[in-house]
Amino acid sequence: MKAIIRNNKFTSFLVETQNSILSAAFVLAVASGINAILGLVKNRFFARQFGVSQELAVFYTADKIPNLIYSIVIVGAISTVFIPVFTELLKKNKQKAFETASSIINTTFVFFLVVSAIIYIYAGPLIDLLALGKFPQQDVALGANLMRIMLISQMLLVAGSLVTSILQSFKYFIAPAVAPIAYNMGMLIGIIFLSDTYGIYGPAYGTILGAAFHILIQLPYIKRTGFVQTMSFNFKDKGLREISRLIPPRLVSVLISNLLGTINNSLAILISSSSVIFLKFALQLQSFPIMLFGASIAAASLPTLASESGDDNLEKFKKTFITSFHQMMYLVLPLSVILLVLRIPVVRLVYGVSNFPWEATVKTSYVLAFYSFSIFSQSANYLITRAFYALKDTSTPVKISAVTLVMNVAASLFMVLGLKFGVWSVAFTFAVTSFLDMTLLMYFLGKKLGGFRIETIVIPFIKISYASMLMGIGLYVPLKLLDRVVFDTSRTFNLLLLTGIAGTVGMSAYFYFTKIFKVAEIELFYKILRKLNINLKLVRTETPETHV
Repeated sequence: MKAIIRNNKFTSFLVETQNSILSAAFVLAVASGINAILGLVKNRFFARQFGVSQELAVFYTADKIPNLIYSIVIVGAISTVFIPVFTELLKKNKQKAFETASSIINTTFVFFLVVSAIIYIYAGPLIDLLALGKFPQQDVALGANLMRIMLISQMLLVAGSLVTSILQSFKYFIAPAVAPIAYNMGMLIGIIFLSDTYGIYGPAYGTILGAAFHILIQLPYIKRTGFVQTMSFNFKDKGLREISRLIPPRLVSVLISNLLGTINNSLAILISSSSVIFLKFALQLQSFPIMLFGASIAAASLPTLASESGDDNLEKFKKTFITSFHQMMYLVLPLSVILLVLRIPVVRLVYGVSNFPWEATVKTSYVLAFYSFSIFSQSANYLITRAFYALKDTSTPVKISAVTLVMNVAASLFMVLGLKFGVWSVAFTFAVTSFLDMTLLMYFLGKKLGGFRIETIVIPFIKISYASMLMGIGLYVPLKLLDRVVFDTSRTFNLLLLTGIAGTVGMSAYFYFTKIFKVAEIELFYKILRKLNINLKLVRTETPETHV
């Protein structure tokens, strides 16, 4: 009987809403962590199956345009602009909010179909352009075919992501958090089971399978909201017009962000085809803490910030923002230090297969080192831009992004073409401009909110930064001592043990120093542990009771 009660509690947990930022962030962080691990596993299988090969470089290049369009339409524009407007409409008239959502979904899907049709026709010239003419004709043809296949998966992802926006507006975060995991599972199936038969086309077919999983896993939850999709195109709808007004600046902002990734990919091709893989693998590793805590806390904060964005709630809005910012920094900064200090062991553990040689490990670790310096600023940018969107200001972030994009591209071109530096220089310029982006965004957000008390932001950040730097010493010392004296790190188990010991010593030092420095956010760590313990109790059943 107790087992049944616990199972009922677990079922209730799966279908309940997450009404606090911490609760929502916890769900998103756990799912993002699993998804990030799956992403690393996926890349390891990529490395094992295809190594540092030309066809893998073609695959990553072919993925750029479909991913760019999806990111512009959904990740950047619709999802972040849709939630504040839809949330406000829900407060006034639920049926009217549903009608507006239907119009937005239909309009978005038609737009994506039209754009996809154009890309499908001109896939070959687009691949040639992205490769800056460096790919031979057979690789251009291969890339065009891969791009066309992946466009199909993006169409399914568009539908799934629109469902995600509705669910998050109702503060259902579990299904949207699990959906990307389902997508990565589909890709893994493609890499593991289809690559031997279809070659590099196997992962492309896997993207279609994953996208189907992405939408199917969310459909049971959408029924709980009461939402029913209609085939309406009401262009006079007030909500649709408001979103149409807010979207153009956001479209440009996301275009700039994703265009930068596409340009960096092309610059890597100028250095060498294998540099595309080094850049991609390092980017995947540095994205782990960003997705785990940066994007999770930012996404969880958006509905709350949107509800507190009125003139009479600005002080509450600022308090929510500052609290979320410090919680994010407390969790992100130590992970960025870990990736910086343990970069070579981490790269070897994740990608150390026979097809990924030592030289590739070293070059990927160089790129990862420079990316790690910008992990905190990239994470902060997720939160700050969403604070602007909650205030229905989509133009300020795009203006700042445009300035930093020009600076980034100019610096990267100079370092790659002028100074002939390696692919690490692309990560270096990205890190510098990401920090500049964060500084400018924070400054203009403060002006918009009537100013921040500087000490409320800077002092906790400095304390966390000092604790992170001291943690870095706690990582470096045992790493070097054990590597030289105790362990033969040519063996995977020894390398894993070395990394685990160094990481444990470093994190222990971090928690010790944050307590010594009286960092208030250390309570967040204990809250997460308590939350995890509660959720584990929900799923824990004793063996005898399972037979009741």
